[in-house]
Amino acid sequence: MNIKTIITSILCGLALMASAQIESLPRRILNGKEYYVYKVAKGETVYSISKKFGISQSDIVKCNPSAKNGLKYDQMLFLPTDDTEEVETEVSNSFVHTVRRGETLYGIGKMYHVSVAEIQELNPGVTSKLNVGDKLNIPQKGKRVASTTTSEKNVSVKADSKKNVAESDYIFHTIASGETLYAISGRYDVTVKEIIRANPGIKPNKLYKGSVIRIPVKQEVIETVQPQEDIAVQVDDVVEDAPQEIPAAATCSTYVAKRKETYFSIAQKFDISIDSLKAANRDIRVVKEGVSINIPITQPTVESLAETAKEENSSEYLDNVYAQVYEKNDASHINVAVILPFMLNEDESNIKSSLYTEYYQGFLLAVDSLKRQGYSINLYTYDSQGSTEVVKDILDKELMTTMHLIIAPEDDEAINLIADFGELHDINVVNTFSLKNERVNTNARVFQTNIPGSYLYAESAALFIKTFNNKSVVFLNNKDVEEAENEFVATLKDELNKRNIPYLVCDYNTVLTASDMRSVADQSSVVFVPTTNKKEALVTMLPGLEEFVNKTPSCDVSLFGYPGWVPQISKNINKLYMLDTYIFSRFYTIPDDAMLYDLSIKYLYWYNEEMKNASPRYAILGFDTGLYFMNAIAKYGKNFANYELPNGENSIQTDFKFERINNWSGFINKSFYFVHLSPDMKIEKISQ
Repeated sequence: MNIKTIITSILCGLALMASAQIESLPRRILNGKEYYVYKVAKGETVYSISKKFGISQSDIVKCNPSAKNGLKYDQMLFLPTDDTEEVETEVSNSFVHTVRRGETLYGIGKMYHVSVAEIQELNPGVTSKLNVGDKLNIPQKGKRVASTTTSEKNVSVKADSKKNVAESDYIFHTIASGETLYAISGRYDVTVKEIIRANPGIKPNKLYKGSVIRIPVKQEVIETVQPQEDIAVQVDDVVEDAPQEIPAAATCSTYVAKRKETYFSIAQKFDISIDSLKAANRDIRVVKEGVSINIPITQPTVESLAETAKEENSSEYLDNVYAQVYEKNDASHINVAVILPFMLNEDESNIKSSLYTEYYQGFLLAVDSLKRQGYSINLYTYDSQGSTEVVKDILDKELMTTMHLIIAPEDDEAINLIADFGELHDINVVNTFSLKNERVNTNARVFQTNIPGSYLYAESAALFIKTFNNKSVVFLNNKDVEEAENEFVATLKDELNKRNIPYLVCDYNTVLTASDMRSVADQSSVVFVPTTNKKEALVTMLPGLEEFVNKTPSCDVSLFGYPGWVPQISKNINKLYMLDTYIFSRFYTIPDDAMLYDLSIKYLYWYNEEMKNASPRYAILGFDTGLYFMNAIAKYGKNFANYELPNGENSIQTDFKFERINNWSGFINKSFYFVHLSPDMKIEKISQ
């Protein structure tokens, strides 16, 4: 090999190394052009960087005019990509979702606004049985609009005034190993603040590989709007106290105001000052739905962006931005609205309305308890009358925008109205009564206090395997019961199969007898699981199980049951003790609990009647819920969930362990119990 060939090979190798190095740099879009972002190392010069990345010195100076005066350590440089023309952000047709415990194909589809069929089309062979950790390709629904320098072309934002931000206004991004918010913001040409605002569940300085976040997309370009400097403005049209000039170098887009929006909320949405917004809209005194609002846009320069690039990469900056978006402050006065269908205009015998009244009475006891601790609480109570029109009228009250917390009724449409209102005004909304409402999937302000079925069964199955890892699992199957296998049994069997844990099935007809269980008589330790969750089954099984225990005293027996058994515990308590019974349930109160006794006495004293014997007890539900949320707001402000979720494990009937479903969703309460009735005649609540 001659010297020329060797030199050529070396140069080619260096060029490939330079190309690989520059491709690893984060990218940033500025005024419609894409750049690599590079932090200057100690001792580097324009010359050394040009050699390092194979870029001419003149191109570096062209992109960074201040570089002609020399470079400084830690300075941020913008380096040209292969295409510095106007760009359109590339968005993959799909992204990856990692399955978590309790998730279903249906729920994942609702989370991303795609159908189950669309998910299955991208994931051949995927069925309704998902495994924790499975990777699913999800079709990308959001659209990106070409980045355009607004000095060249100003835009008007097309908005639907009848809704909040639509899911089509977002695309989804799966976080890769080592990615930072700054790098992601540069890739999609959005600010770090916009990403944080769209994903309240993220920790800005600790992004998790495989986690999915939402990216706000650019609004649709529909027309050009250029503010005219020579337009004469009548004195009467000038907004009081507003600046008389739009900031220099500012152009405007237009935005159609939505219902209940104000100058303040629009300024927050577009991350601009109220003064500049009012100055751009001198002829608009009050923002009303449907009104076109000018949005000032000031164009950054390479130099100004370089100054902020270093800052936006720092942990301090990210923490500060997060704190700005989700302000943390103590609430000296807590405003709470309770909107429930008390049905005051109807017959008092309405059972449902009487339960809501009892819930409210328990809530009042929580308010009293906190006031005695020195908290200031203003409680506003409204009868929704089971009407969405009434709910709309309630939400139209100006006072409602000052709430820190709203308790919503069970009705699906009413929950949606209140949840959307809460999202618009940053108000926490509690869904205590509905398991089926889906707003919690996409609304960060919604708290669902009851764990949804799929999560309950998945979590219960996991705790079951942990609790009974030394026992043989035996399913008791009544062949006379014609029903589909209940969801818990299907989930448990699936988990047992995945872990290669064997199980037996004992069939019986109508009434269980000891002879039906002869095949397991030689087992040393057994846990029996009925395949039907009907509460009537308890009566038909207990005599046979009692007989089996008496005939096989060497066998260590446990019985596992369902939430529907809870109301029957007291009348079957001795047999349940003997069978070492475990019942999974969202709710339970231990009969001799001291807190329950105190609350019962106080309830009787206040209302001159005892709580209704329901499951759950609505008065205790109201008390536990009120105490948890008002305590949290009093200590941490209305954004408490963005900083510290309080420990809710000391409630009487319902513990609170809230978790977000995803980075932009609301919270579901993952708490549930195994109610254990042990042979030593004790009752305990076991939680995971």
